[in-house]
Amino acid sequence: MKKLMAAAAAASLAFSVAACGEMADAPAEAGLSGTWKANVDSAEFENSVNSYTLADGTYTCNHCIPPFSVAADGEWQSVDRPGVDSLKLTIVDDNTLESSSRKGEEVLGESVWNVSEDGQSMTVSWTNFSGDETTNGSTTYARASAGPDGAHAVSGEWTVAELGEMSDAALTWTYTIEGDTITSTGNSGGYTATLGGDPVTPEDDDTGGVLAVEKTGENSYRETYSRDGEVINILDLTVDGDTLSGVSTDPRDGSTVKWTATRQ
Repeated sequence: MKKLMAAAAAASLAFSVAACGEMADAPAEAGLSGTWKANVDSAEFENSVNSYTLADGTYTCNHCIPPFSVAADGEWQSVDRPGVDSLKLTIVDDNTLESSSRKGEEVLGESVWNVSEDGQSMTVSWTNFSGDETTNGSTTYARASAGPDGAHAVSGEWTVAELGEMSDAALTWTYTIEGDTITSTGNSGGYTATLGGDPVTPEDDDTGGVLAVEKTGENSYRETYSRDGEVINILDLTVDGDTLSGVSTDPRDGSTVKWTATRQ
């Protein structure tokens, strides 16, 4: 759940990728334990550029690690991606692309990519079916560079301009700390781990990834997510009263997402 901001930035909710009730105000000394809701407007993206090419009936995700290509013919295509085994891309018109992802027969997500008439912005509207509750939202990108001559309008390099409204369930999660045991729960799963202990497999994670959690200061924590022995995400969390600040970094390309969340 904490990685929601990064996922939205990559438009991977369709390619990869219960609202809480009212609670009494929590005291500042509650630390990390509690229910948090991410502040969409607080998201800041650094060194994060998405690059796509859609030409001659083939879609290529150039910034994906590793890059991959798939036919954009409106049919399910087999892919070897973490947590996803098939994708479907449909060219609707010169400015619009539809995409879906699934694992087995389960559709995980769908999205519609729409490029503005002047070609300088793109809005991706997504729906994520993979959690306890279906969530949706949108991300608007600004063009950083043009795609190849004759390529579809989604081609080129894009940076995040704005995160649109998202379902509350996509933005809300809970931490519980008892002794040296930390538990995180959210709409798309969670984990229970020992602070400073061995990595664990997050719930509902079938990508082969593992997560280790450590306390790095009086009110700070670090989640380190790895796959096949390679660190692919580091999330640093700092609590200041009823505000939680997160810095999510992918050490493979140096991309960073910063955000805040408010205690509920």
